[in-house]
Amino acid sequence: MTNKILSLFLGIAFPYLLCGQGETANWYFGNGGGIRFNNDGSVNAVADGRLNTFEGCATISDAFGDLLFYTDGITVYDRNHNVMQNGTGLYGDPSSTQSAIIVPRPQDPNIYYIFTVDTSSFENDPDRGLNYSIVDISLNAGNGSVIQKNVRLLDDCSEKITAVIKNCFEESVWVITLSTPDGAPVTDFFDTYHAFEVNTTGVIGTSVKSTFPDLKIQDPRGNLKLSSDGTKMVSANAFSGLFIYDFDPVTGIVSNQERLTIDANNKNSYGIEFSPSQQFLYVHSFNNNIPISETGHSSSLIQYDLNAPDISGSQIVLETRSIYRGSLQLGQNGKIYRTLAQSYLLGTPYLGVINNPDEPGLAADYQHNAVFLGSNLATQGLPPFVQSFFNKISLIRNSDGTTEATLEVCNGDPFTLEADIVPGATYHWEKDDIPLSNPGNIFQVNSAQDIDSGRYRVEIIPADPTECPIIGESFVSVNPIPEANTLTLLQCDVDVNDPSDGITQLNLEQVFFNDYDFKFYETILDRDNDIPITNPVGYTNTQPFNQTIYYKVTDNLGCENFGILELQVAPTDVIATPPKTYDICDEDLSDNVLSGTFDLDFFRQRHYPAFEAVFYASALDAALEQNSLPDNYNSESTIVYARLERLNQCQGIEQVTLTVNPVPIFDFKDSWLWCTDGPPLELVAPAGFDSYRWLKLDGGSEVEIAATQNTSISMLGDYELEIGYIYDLNGETLRCTNRKSFVVNPSNRAVINEILIEDISDNNTIQIEVAGDGIYEFSIDGETYQDDNFFDDVLPGFITVFVRDKNGCGITEELISVIGYPKFFTPNGDGINDSWQIIGADASFQSDSSISIFDRYGKLLTNLNPQSPGWNGMVDNRALPSADYWFKVVLEDGREFRGHFSLKR
Repeated sequence: MTNKILSLFLGIAFPYLLCGQGETANWYFGNGGGIRFNNDGSVNAVADGRLNTFEGCATISDAFGDLLFYTDGITVYDRNHNVMQNGTGLYGDPSSTQSAIIVPRPQDPNIYYIFTVDTSSFENDPDRGLNYSIVDISLNAGNGSVIQKNVRLLDDCSEKITAVIKNCFEESVWVITLSTPDGAPVTDFFDTYHAFEVNTTGVIGTSVKSTFPDLKIQDPRGNLKLSSDGTKMVSANAFSGLFIYDFDPVTGIVSNQERLTIDANNKNSYGIEFSPSQQFLYVHSFNNNIPISETGHSSSLIQYDLNAPDISGSQIVLETRSIYRGSLQLGQNGKIYRTLAQSYLLGTPYLGVINNPDEPGLAADYQHNAVFLGSNLATQGLPPFVQSFFNKISLIRNSDGTTEATLEVCNGDPFTLEADIVPGATYHWEKDDIPLSNPGNIFQVNSAQDIDSGRYRVEIIPADPTECPIIGESFVSVNPIPEANTLTLLQCDVDVNDPSDGITQLNLEQVFFNDYDFKFYETILDRDNDIPITNPVGYTNTQPFNQTIYYKVTDNLGCENFGILELQVAPTDVIATPPKTYDICDEDLSDNVLSGTFDLDFFRQRHYPAFEAVFYASALDAALEQNSLPDNYNSESTIVYARLERLNQCQGIEQVTLTVNPVPIFDFKDSWLWCTDGPPLELVAPAGFDSYRWLKLDGGSEVEIAATQNTSISMLGDYELEIGYIYDLNGETLRCTNRKSFVVNPSNRAVINEILIEDISDNNTIQIEVAGDGIYEFSIDGETYQDDNFFDDVLPGFITVFVRDKNGCGITEELISVIGYPKFFTPNGDGINDSWQIIGADASFQSDSSISIFDRYGKLLTNLNPQSPGWNGMVDNRALPSADYWFKVVLEDGREFRGHFSLKR
């Protein structure tokens, strides 16, 4: 507690310590997202945040890294993540790019100002401009309280805000935003930067204005950032452009406007940040080509070199990706973090990170999805801070003179931290807020241990009291070296020539663990001279049965250790006793290749339950443990090798014969017809196979109706015929079957419902109406059939009509009469046409019909009935002369018709 009190006293007594220690240690943002920076430079995701913001947010911690409060610009949450007393209704907006920034009041450890920036995000949404509220962190049992809210500074402004310390002697902070000259609601564009001073007396309500008549910013979106030394400022304005300026932290004046072009496909600037050395500028640009609520946007990450003569020409696109726009923010560990949203409404559980932002181009080492946030999401915003918190030099110097903020060393290795040499200056070193006894500019550790991990900080106080102190800070992480125990590799001798000589090929890489890198050496001298074995996979031991070799293990951080590997080779017979076989059936009958999928996991569990068994295509692969076969192994008939292990040590290698057996291939019709009015359908399967099954399919189920080569079917519907080969495999049976689906459709003889006859005419017709399941054809002579059921030009008389089922189920026939009469008769006794009578009427058809014959004057000559021989041209034994005569017929069915005929003599 004493050290914390001392550090706090120094922070109050010397306002330049506002250059920051732990004030930026906690970040809260997005949908419950949060991270904490540790003293060794690492970052942990935290899940206790309560923000739910699309963009703007702000967070502040104390000098020791303990959270004080955070906000989305409307609601303030205290250190316990409860709504702060009186902490609602601030005039920020979660849809504002930078909805808030938190500024401590100089010389007062309890008072903080929350500057809020509003925006209008929907119709009738008021835009309240720039306001500030005051928090007294000492109230409410140290949880803080908002003691004043929404003090108006500007009626309207852009969605951006930034802050920087005025200088190390004047105890003031500049807060800058973009607005109109008088801060009135914008009607056209923004063109004026307003710098408001915050000093020991509070917020000065009159701003220092810097107007650029040619600026004309219409798009309010995008970040505003100052460099940590306060000399440069960059303004991102989405569609309205990206601009860089000089800033005078003494006067608050912005000058020397320069527009930066973006050559990437995504030309609209949003997120911006300076590297720790302030040499490089990073921009997160976007395209916004599709609706903001949808995914599929594109963004680019761009680096500019601010020391280049042509800054725009120095740009390097580090990456382009299908994500939404997002913010960039420098962390206290010297890395820059990037949000990775999918759309305006949908975030992701990751942050990207630029690991080495002071390096040019790809050496900056951008890592996507670097920080996992668990179940919480980052959206578009990250919390901005007073940029002076990051105004620190790095203490880790590279051989080329560049510096870095973080260092990872291995346990036992030395490291050196080096600050600038300032003649006559006093150096105050500390680690994790604890003073270190080290008067010079260099701090050195000869053998790093776990306790040496942490945040190192030096305060350089020049001899000239008019010069500002210099703060140096870096983070050191001491990583443990990997374990290097004595390892044993037990190998099976699978040499073809002599499997019992103790000499074989080995895969030394089997000892790999934890993704570490291993190098192997035959002797200690080779290890000391770093002459490794060149073929660790396929290494042949030089000493039979037992040999000691040496290894070096290196983890992914470069930490290394040394150990011993004992090789043991056991004689091995690869032929199993009794021989092991695995038979399956051919899977694809269309390729003319016998192949199938072997379930090696099933075989493993059945035959090797006491071993760790892995299968290989060759004995050498099995020996070297390379190219292992998948559990579902598709192959033709072949031989594979099972490597048997216990505790990762070879216990033997066995040969396994895999056999693919043929499956029946047969032809069978897709459909059959059954004469439902006849006997059952008799079906016979192809001969020459071992097993038969006839299956009736019904609603997804199947019922076996026969297990013989032939069967009788008396039900319509869907069926399957299964034919198989049966293989006897040492007492076990393998049945390889093939199925063919078929359907049984109905057919039968026709039922004649009606025969429509149009007769006693010049064109007699017949139409036969039938019913039934068959496909029918029709005939009136029993020999010639037609598909049409209609016949015309039918001669009168007695006719048998025939209806035949084309499927062979039989013929239906029926006798009918077609009524007609002769046009003339010649009663001359020659036996031909000697009488006249109605045709098609006799004792069985129309027998009750009446026929009357008249002369041309209508005199009744005679009456006939259909059974009589007909009229012979005689009346009262008198032969009538040749002439036309008339008749009237009344048929039994009620029809009546008249006509005439000729008598010829």
